[in-house]
Amino acid sequence: MKPRHFIGLLIFGMSGFFIVWHPVAAELNERSRIAIIIDDMGNSLGIGAAAIGLPGNLTYSFLPFALHSRRLALLASRHGKEIMLHAPMQALSDKPMGSGGLTVSLDRNEVVRRFSAQLAAVPGISGVNNHMGSALTRDPIMMGWLMEVLARKPDALYFIDSVTTDHSVAKKVADAHRVPALSRDVFLDHEDSKIRIREQFELLVSIAKRRGYAVAIGHPRVNTLKVLREKLSDLDRIGVELVPVSALLAQYPSPRVFPVKQRKLPVQIAEQKAMEPLKTRQHKPIRIRAIPLKPSVQTANDKIQVREFDLF
Repeated sequence: MKPRHFIGLLIFGMSGFFIVWHPVAAELNERSRIAIIIDDMGNSLGIGAAAIGLPGNLTYSFLPFALHSRRLALLASRHGKEIMLHAPMQALSDKPMGSGGLTVSLDRNEVVRRFSAQLAAVPGISGVNNHMGSALTRDPIMMGWLMEVLARKPDALYFIDSVTTDHSVAKKVADAHRVPALSRDVFLDHEDSKIRIREQFELLVSIAKRRGYAVAIGHPRVNTLKVLREKLSDLDRIGVELVPVSALLAQYPSPRVFPVKQRKLPVQIAEQKAMEPLKTRQHKPIRIRAIPLKPSVQTANDKIQVREFDLF
C-alpha cells in the first residue's frame, strides 16, 4: 500500500512515543465531500444573483412560484450549477408556505396535480427538497404519493429531506419507492449570525470527515454568503471537496449538471429577453454587492426581510 494512504496516530508511552499507521482513517479523509443547498431561492433577485455568484459546486433550490425563481434558475444553469425544486409543504405551525403548497387535507389527485405543477415550474431540476413540511413529511401515505410521482419521472429526480421535524418519514418512504434520497445533516444559518454560521460550517466538515460526506442547507442571506465565500476558499487546505448533491448519490456516477441548450423545457423568447440584464452584467467573484436594477425591482440595497428559518 502506498505511503500516502496512511495516517499517523501518536501513541505516548513511558519512553516516548511511536507512530501507528491507520489506513482506514486516511481513506475516509481523502473522500470527504460536502454538498451545500441554498434554498428559499426566488424571492429576491439581487441576493439570489449574489448567491449564484458564489464559487464552487453549490446546489440551488427554488420555490416554484416565487417571482424570480425561473429567471434565477436559468441564470444558475448558465453558471453550471445544479438546480432543485424547493417544494412548499404544510407545517405544524400556521406559517404560510406560499401558493400551490401541499397540505394534509388534499386528496391524492390534488396532491399529484399540485406537485406536478411545482415540478414543471422550475426548469432543469435534478431533485427536490421540502420547504417547511413538518406536518406533511411525517405522513407516510402523502409522502408515498409524492414519491410515486418522482419514481415515474424519466429523469430520475432525487429527494432531499430537509428534516424540519424529527418525525419525518420522507427518506424512508423515498427508499421504499427506490427514489434516490438523502437527509440534511446541518442547517448553516438557523441563527443569522456569522459566528454561528461558521460554527455550523465546522460541524458540517466534521461530519463529512467522520462519515465521508455531509449535506447542509443554507439560505440566500448576506451573512450566509459572506461566511461561505470565506470558508469555501479554504476547502482544499482542509481536504474537503464541495460537490453537487447528485454526486453524493450512488445512482449518479457523475454530477447532474445540464447545459441550458440540452434541457427539455424550452426557454421562451420573452424569458430570454428578460435574462439579458443579468447575462450581460458582470458580478465580481469575491464581493457581495448590489446589482443596479430598475427601481421597481428589489435589489440587495433594499432592506432585506429575513424570514425566520422554517424549522416547523
